[in-house]
Amino acid sequence: MKISSSKSIIESLISENIDFIFGYPGGAVLHIYDEIFKSGVKHILVRHEQAAVHMADGYSRSSEKIGIVLVTSGPGYTNCITGLATSNFDNSSILILCGQVIKKLISQNSFQELDNLNISSTIVKNFFSLNCYYNIQYLISKSFKISKIKKGPVVIDFPKNLTDNNYKIRKKYPFIKNTILKKNTFYINFVFKRPIILIGGGIKNSFNFLLLDNFIKKSKIPFISSFMGLGGFNYRNLYYLGWLGMHGDACVNNIIHFSDFIICIGTRLDDRITNENKFFSPYAKIIHIDINKDSISKTIFCKNFFLIDLVFFLNKKIKKKNFLNWWKFIIFLKKFFKKKYKNDFFFCKPQQIIEFIFYLSKGKMFITTDVGQHQMFSAKYYNFNYKCFITSGGLGTMGFGLPSAIGIKFANKNKKILLITGEGSFQMMMQELSTCKQYKINILIINLNNQSLGMVKQWQELNYKNRYSHSYINSLPNFKKLLNSYEFYSFSFYNIKKFFYLFSKLKFVNIFCFINIYINHKENVFPIQIFNKSMCECITFFSIKKYEKKFNFNYL
Repeated sequence: MKISSSKSIIESLISENIDFIFGYPGGAVLHIYDEIFKSGVKHILVRHEQAAVHMADGYSRSSEKIGIVLVTSGPGYTNCITGLATSNFDNSSILILCGQVIKKLISQNSFQELDNLNISSTIVKNFFSLNCYYNIQYLISKSFKISKIKKGPVVIDFPKNLTDNNYKIRKKYPFIKNTILKKNTFYINFVFKRPIILIGGGIKNSFNFLLLDNFIKKSKIPFISSFMGLGGFNYRNLYYLGWLGMHGDACVNNIIHFSDFIICIGTRLDDRITNENKFFSPYAKIIHIDINKDSISKTIFCKNFFLIDLVFFLNKKIKKKNFLNWWKFIIFLKKFFKKKYKNDFFFCKPQQIIEFIFYLSKGKMFITTDVGQHQMFSAKYYNFNYKCFITSGGLGTMGFGLPSAIGIKFANKNKKILLITGEGSFQMMMQELSTCKQYKINILIINLNNQSLGMVKQWQELNYKNRYSHSYINSLPNFKKLLNSYEFYSFSFYNIKKFFYLFSKLKFVNIFCFINIYINHKENVFPIQIFNKSMCECITFFSIKKYEKKFNFNYL
């Protein structure tokens, strides 16, 4: 039996058990859209192509399935670039089906023709350009395998004429074998007294968190996480100390600085968690465990690394040792840097809001955020359950929140989805409110409104002597009227008590609700690391750097 090439695309996707296609139609993909109409495949119409990629991203991260995006050529594809870069940095599995002009017009500066390969070659795991309609089934099948193994975006470029109904091919889907990684045994022979395990975002792509719990329990080694590692483990684990980085816990930044042995699991040691590379953990020997060779020695040179599956490593045993003095030092650091902020029950403080949300939701909601101060407050004051935290960490994409929340909802229809955003990020993708209305997407949105670009403003206070150059937003919309125009519920608060009362009621109902909370614009995120310094040097209430020479590490 022979079928049209455009129908072959849809049937190839159906054979991979896809649930949704997120997209926006255009001239170069109308043959495919015609087959979607005939097939009954669920297509989610977005209002901007960037939102389609973010939705597929959120869908993929929350369901462990491949997110599918369909866009047209030219501007349709360039609008996807930010979403592709976001997916690439955070290793989420998505497949982009992109239209292209007909083959004979390629390389002639035709209408809506661009060199998609060179535009995106550095931010995708693989890029395929269809040159023969016979290859359609093979490319789609191969792309699914690559996206699952490499954990990132894959793009297929379809010239319009090759998806024409005049091209007929056999109804056959080739089987591609998975490559099996050789699992060699290895041993840790280093002598160490102050060990630490660093968990990265790769941990969420590999296994059930109980495996990590058992590994920690057997080794008796304390562990910390990167920002992207949040939600990849059991936060109740007694050996968990917190997360490190530019705005991470001050005690954790000091713990890794004074450690003598670091086991890095599923992290690329990004510059946001190392600060100045030459000062990073000067006393430590580092072992790096990752399946992605591009993550090894990316910023910090690592002589001892293993390109293996994390599950294999976590089934290994590390010889138990007595770390009593190390634990005493850790407890001292925890007390020294005990995080504290002043409560204010009349005016809303972002720290209180996040803590109230966790208290009321008991950590059972899917949390997604945009990028900015609200993102850091969420990470610091909310304890995330396994895979319940989805955010743009590697690229830091403002506007990621709303479309990713929609994607998460499509993947988890019976779960509560909470978006924590700021007025700057929300305005970048707020046109997707129309998508929420069309598909009856019920999510809760908390807008921490400080009436400024908070993170930019904080940097201007610290480095530019309070010269607020274009970081204040003087033309904010009336969010309540905006949401009401879409027939959504909306509330605005200045008082923390009223918010507490409303949110305690909202967790029991299934509606779309936008809560705009005016917070103190003077509230900043601390600690913050000092640029080009070591991990233990940061702007906070205390500094331990001056005591460093007094510590006798021979006895720790």
